[in-house]
Amino acid sequence: MRLSAATTLFVGYIIISLLGALLLYLPISHNGDISFIQALFTSTSAICVTGLIVVDTSAKFTLIGKIILAVLIQMGGLGYMTITALLFAAIGSRGSLYARKLIITSIGYGDFGVIIRFATGIFFASAIMETIGAIILWVSFLKDYDVLTSLGHALFHSISALNNAGFSTFSTSLMDYADDPMVNITIMSLVILGGLGFKVWSDFYGYIKYRRKFGLHDKLVMYSTLILISVPFLLFFLFEKETSGDVWKSLFASITPRTAGFNTIDYSSLSPFSLILTSTLMFIGGSPGGTAGGIKTVTFAIVVIWVIQTLRGNLTISIFKRSIPTQAVVKAFQTFGLAIITMWLWLLVLSFSEKELIDKVGFLRFFFEIVSAFGTVGLSTGSITTPNVSLSADFSTFGKFMLMMAMIIGRAGYIIFAASLIQPKRVHFRYAKGEVMV
Repeated sequence: MRLSAATTLFVGYIIISLLGALLLYLPISHNGDISFIQALFTSTSAICVTGLIVVDTSAKFTLIGKIILAVLIQMGGLGYMTITALLFAAIGSRGSLYARKLIITSIGYGDFGVIIRFATGIFFASAIMETIGAIILWVSFLKDYDVLTSLGHALFHSISALNNAGFSTFSTSLMDYADDPMVNITIMSLVILGGLGFKVWSDFYGYIKYRRKFGLHDKLVMYSTLILISVPFLLFFLFEKETSGDVWKSLFASITPRTAGFNTIDYSSLSPFSLILTSTLMFIGGSPGGTAGGIKTVTFAIVVIWVIQTLRGNLTISIFKRSIPTQAVVKAFQTFGLAIITMWLWLLVLSFSEKELIDKVGFLRFFFEIVSAFGTVGLSTGSITTPNVSLSADFSTFGKFMLMMAMIIGRAGYIIFAASLIQPKRVHFRYAKGEVMV
């Protein structure tokens, strides 16, 4: 029996995580001792472009290990089925209908006729952006490292930034470059570009080359992105002591929760207000069909618009002089509801299994880590036992497995996760309406 596209994609992330773990577990990939659980967690975090770490990436992994991580990040950010589409294009094949359906499900956009060409375009566009980003970062890192070392750091960070992964080859992430305008601008630009989504990339290209107008999706993405960056920026700038009055740190803190995971400040020192604000941004994430995670900006925007306009008595919702399709509204609420339910279940189970850790760090830091995993962000308040790693390192083995599943669910998507568990069943009749009080 052939598995559904959703099940195949979900299982695919698990299989690639295991393969990546085997490669990272090889002696040539790491320095010193590393457990298979640590290798598996790192591999899962990379393929899910999360950035939560249980070992210091800079110190623990060799050049070979870091190359493996970069490849996993690239596959995870673009979607491993996008790489499959590139292989189809290389051999001049359009792929089977099932394969093309997998690619469309993975990307979240496209049609059967042009999906291979579209996916190939995504790969080359990302390669161009990563190359430009790497060149700029290379110039910045040359101040502190030799030519080859700075080039390695630049390439890794450019790939990690565009794919919203948050992995860094520096033990303290980008804290040493918190006041460097060139590094800040480059990383933030790559993060935003990756988080806009592949459809917006395509529509930007269409606008530049053919002067095509932006559609409703593009406008929702751009406006929600702008709001979700500017409002938190002001809040961080005005009310958080770690970023107060500092433009670069405040702006970076408002952009990196869009599932990027880099940090230029110590998140263990943030106030409860800022941790809750950051958790909210991590939950929302980036935009659909891109390298970012979360429930997505458009989902959040549709939910907010629906609530406001239905309270005003509108039967249909609209924005920018366009009606939002009912199917899109239903999908947005499905995603929102599934995210809340899934995270609540994980919190319930992990609150029991990690009781001792919660007693030591408090519930807010524990909650922050779980939201970071589901949002595939990678931000963390840090381990209380091991320097330069995430709080995830202090979770039990069972807790680490739960976080790994959270990352896979967050990367694959809540609807894909639910669809992989529930067999579709169409009902061809309708019952009479009953009265319900809400």
